[in-house]
Amino acid sequence: MSANNVGAPGVGERRSLRVLVVEDSEPDAVLLIDVLERGGFDVTHQQVSGEAEMRAALDKGEWDVILVDHSMPQFSSLDALDLIKQYGLDVPFIIVSGHIDEETAVAAMQAGAHDYIMKERLARLVPAVERELREAAVRKDLRRVHEDLEIRVGKRTQDLQAANQKLQNVIAERKRLETELLEIAENERRRIGLDLHDDLGQKLTGLSMMIKGVEHKLAIDRHPCVAETRKIYALIEEIITHTHNLAHDFSALNAKGGDLASVLKELAENVKRMFDISCGFSARGTIPPFPEDATMQLYKICQEAVSNAIKHGKAERVWISLACLEHDLVLTVKNDGLPFSQPESAKNRMGLRIMNYRANTIGATLDIKSSGKSGAIVTCLMPLKNGARPDAKAVSAY
Repeated sequence: MSANNVGAPGVGERRSLRVLVVEDSEPDAVLLIDVLERGGFDVTHQQVSGEAEMRAALDKGEWDVILVDHSMPQFSSLDALDLIKQYGLDVPFIIVSGHIDEETAVAAMQAGAHDYIMKERLARLVPAVERELREAAVRKDLRRVHEDLEIRVGKRTQDLQAANQKLQNVIAERKRLETELLEIAENERRRIGLDLHDDLGQKLTGLSMMIKGVEHKLAIDRHPCVAETRKIYALIEEIITHTHNLAHDFSALNAKGGDLASVLKELAENVKRMFDISCGFSARGTIPPFPEDATMQLYKICQEAVSNAIKHGKAERVWISLACLEHDLVLTVKNDGLPFSQPESAKNRMGLRIMNYRANTIGATLDIKSSGKSGAIVTCLMPLKNGARPDAKAVSAY
């Protein structure tokens, strides 16, 4: 019968109690058992007087209470208490001694003894045993509840880890799909660029040569349509130039390694040349090298922001800036076009969605907001793995 099964007896009921008596005096041990039996317990006991005997008794079975004499020739109550700790047992441990000073008794209690009783006051033995049995039962219940809680927490932790792993898999799959989408878009842009250059460009060049030939013949014949023919030739040349610029714009970025400042500077120059608007670029701080993919995505984000400013915002001035802060790289595109408004469905626009996708693939964040009464500011912030402090002043600003 375990300790938590020892409760208040019914009328005439005797409670089973397994007692390990650590005592070198047999008469004293008999006296303790007699007191317990007269207190209503049906006692099963074993008397030991040394470490080896106590170890054998502990190995033999479970005990409901341990009564220990404080001072024995080869074994003490503190030695017995150390042995209980080695076994990891939580059994009521009561010191019963004929002589023990208060300081030693307090030290024993602090070391783990549950109570101490003087042999001349054995009337306290039965109440002390009953109290410690109840408290041991409570401790056992608390351990069981704690163990159950640990099991539940462990199971919940496993469930959360599994759910987190699923979420990570979903995020990874989404990122893979976003990257694949961007690759498809880049391949399509490259195909369109090649078509413009190799097919449409060549045909327009052939048409230009034919018109030039017609103009030459009409000029020899002094035909009145010479002037109109020259206008047609000039218009075709403009179309050829514009087609060439579009083909260059649609072609994949050829920057290798991560010279981001250079490719953004080239973008600003192309914008000024193609659209005949003011487009400035400035870089602040030492721009570290980036992987080709990161450079590509930042370039395309900037390109899309500039394109939106021109096509939708009707901007006449665009500013591109690149800043390397201590922990972040900040790319900003500002324009003076129409006031920017972002309705709830704005993120459903393909251009904005692709810009966000591009930012996500390189671990960056994208923010688009109005720039006062006119225009918009597009900010792409990418954390840097190794911080780089910016220089004091801007470079390549124009």
